[in-house]
Amino acid sequence: MKKSLIFFIAVIFFQPLLFTQTPWTYREQVSGVTTNLTGASSIPQYYYQNYAMVCGSAGVVLKTTNAGINWINVSSGGIPANVDLYTICVFNTDTAVTAGNTGAVTYVYRTVNGGLNWSQVFTQSNGKINAIALKNSQLAYMTGNPVGGRWSLWKSTNKGLTWDSTGMYIPQAGSETGFANSLSARHNFVVFGTNNSRIYRSTNNGTNWSFMISPEINSNSLWIYSDTSGFPAGYAYIISGSNNLFRSTNLGVNWAQSSCPDSSSFFVGFAPGIPGVYDNTPYFIFAVRNNNKVYFTYGTNNFTSYYSAPAGNYNHLSTDYTQFLSPNYLYAVRTNGGITRIDNFLGGGLKQLSSLLPDKFELSQNYPNPFNPVTNIRFAVKKYGLVRLMIYDVSGREVYGAVDDLLKPGTYEVNWDASSLSSGIYFYSIRTEGFTATRKMILVK
Repeated sequence: MKKSLIFFIAVIFFQPLLFTQTPWTYREQVSGVTTNLTGASSIPQYYYQNYAMVCGSAGVVLKTTNAGINWINVSSGGIPANVDLYTICVFNTDTAVTAGNTGAVTYVYRTVNGGLNWSQVFTQSNGKINAIALKNSQLAYMTGNPVGGRWSLWKSTNKGLTWDSTGMYIPQAGSETGFANSLSARHNFVVFGTNNSRIYRSTNNGTNWSFMISPEINSNSLWIYSDTSGFPAGYAYIISGSNNLFRSTNLGVNWAQSSCPDSSSFFVGFAPGIPGVYDNTPYFIFAVRNNNKVYFTYGTNNFTSYYSAPAGNYNHLSTDYTQFLSPNYLYAVRTNGGITRIDNFLGGGLKQLSSLLPDKFELSQNYPNPFNPVTNIRFAVKKYGLVRLMIYDVSGREVYGAVDDLLKPGTYEVNWDASSLSSGIYFYSIRTEGFTATRKMILVK
């Protein structure tokens, strides 16, 4: 079987905005390994956004608790070095599961203490677990290549402790198999891809299954979005077929092809940008292929290459859901142990003006003020630590996440474009260890 290449694409739903600058950055991480890294998972809760895990060949698992500033190798607590891991799923800062193979035997390992120890919770001969997808804090789904003419399809309702396939019977069609991390679960929907022209799906949390015809053979990566708010546009499939990319907003009845550079390489990952208020309109979409580039679209049909990694080819891109306009981090892993962190938030560009140690923490008045529509916010950081700079409207609703990162001492400036917002009074607030401050600014259009 061809090496499974993941197309992990992130779709965010909101109304399109106009930007004068890129509202995210790409930061290379120091992973401490040169191992082929194959899967990444971050916690889909806003308050745990600094936590993530990645997995790879030779039983390697790395975790970060500070948004990638440091990566800790947690591979030695029970995962044999001869097991090549393909997928990982994080439930919370304590619990995670990862799956891989040694020869023709597949295994699933689980930790309940943040990776210090791992225990085997599942094994299957002559199979390969391809993907594990989190549905909520307890529920997860797992798919693997067919065994004995039946797709290996499992569900866990206790954070991956036990796995059950009762009622989840899908016969194999021909010699079809699956792809690593080609699985998505959202609301009542679960879908996974194949190297056939079929995409298998359930619309009732795995109770019943059917298939829809993919617009092209090889749905080697997919992402599904559906909501329960009653908006007819709130349902979308986004898949890759070989080196092409397709999207459907009507449950797979019709498909529209999207253009993307470098079509000679397979897609390997989708990941979300920033979710919208109503979760019903495609917004930000990130994508990676099995090359060294990250691609992006504002939710239109066409992708653009926005970043090139210094070495190695991408294998996967973590997906996550966050609160509206809140900071979020995506992690893309590569064949050489490389990890790229995408700082995905709708703020302005952050730049460091000086690395000299300030006398104190300080939040300056924005300039110009009043402004239309761009302004600058300067602040000083006295001590290394987590800094959050958020912008609120007069009702106290957070409208932009400008900074949410571990910063070194120095003086910084954020350039913020408020062209999508209406005139009025806004407040910006900084929070870090031992210091908080808030100032007012006025947008006049």
